[in-house]
Amino acid sequence: MSNWAERRAGDTDQHFDVETRIKVNAWLRVVPKRDGQELHELESLFLSVATGDRLHFDTLPSSRGEFHLTSNRPDLVPQNSVQQAWVAFNNAIEPLHGHRILQISAYLEKRIPEKTGLGAGSGDAGAALLALNQLHGFPLGHDQLLALASSLGSDVPFFVRPGPCIVHGTGKIVDPISPLPPLWCCIVLPIFRINTRRAYAALDDAITRGGASEAEPSVDLNSVIKALRTRTPLGGSDEIRLNSFEATLGENTASFLSIRSMLLASGAILAGLSGSGSAVFGIYAERAAASAAALDVQQRVSAARTFVAEIL
Repeated sequence: MSNWAERRAGDTDQHFDVETRIKVNAWLRVVPKRDGQELHELESLFLSVATGDRLHFDTLPSSRGEFHLTSNRPDLVPQNSVQQAWVAFNNAIEPLHGHRILQISAYLEKRIPEKTGLGAGSGDAGAALLALNQLHGFPLGHDQLLALASSLGSDVPFFVRPGPCIVHGTGKIVDPISPLPPLWCCIVLPIFRINTRRAYAALDDAITRGGASEAEPSVDLNSVIKALRTRTPLGGSDEIRLNSFEATLGENTASFLSIRSMLLASGAILAGLSGSGSAVFGIYAERAAASAAALDVQQRVSAARTFVAEIL
């Protein structure tokens, strides 16, 4: 969470504003399913990006815990990840004694579109868990929050840990790595969107037709980490596949390759697809270079949306 602000109107009521985070997958390998395996496993380098949606909390002491969520996207409120985070958190603290009991009105300002591979919904859930824990006087420890996050979704545990992480399995194994040097990210949202379930199905089809190599990145994870640590462009990166899902884009492949080429030509250390897509990212050593790349793409791909943010 970033840009955390608290304003007290009195001794009892509180107002919190929370900037949630998104992620990019700087490298992502999907492991082919074994016989009888229901969920795909993956190995990925997750980088936290300092932008996302916004959450606003207004709280009052109450005789029983209550939570009411509204949003600028009311279509997303039913079964929203923030609502799910509240249910999981409330169930976890209900047996405990001594914690605050609150009536909470929450507003989700949705800014990052769904089906872009940026994990905005998971970021909302992770930020909500951290905020709820603070609002209630920290009744849960970090391991308990991680367990709750795991119950909410495969990417959510990453969002209750700061900094870059290598994520394994179904997303519930999150191993932090040492901090990276200052880096900036240019994110491009093309006009198309990707359904994650369909992307996995397309990947399975590709593996069935062409073998396991169809799901393999063409560069190893250590090379990606080294490039980011030294802030040196990954050699030959215009031909490199960083993400298994880059093989599943079908009719959208040409658009992806064109945007990626623009980012690499503008000096990106590396560039690729985030998650199952559709967002394309470039990582830069300097903010000015990332901003110039965003402007260039915006001018050349009129339907695309771009933004620049720091990698945390």
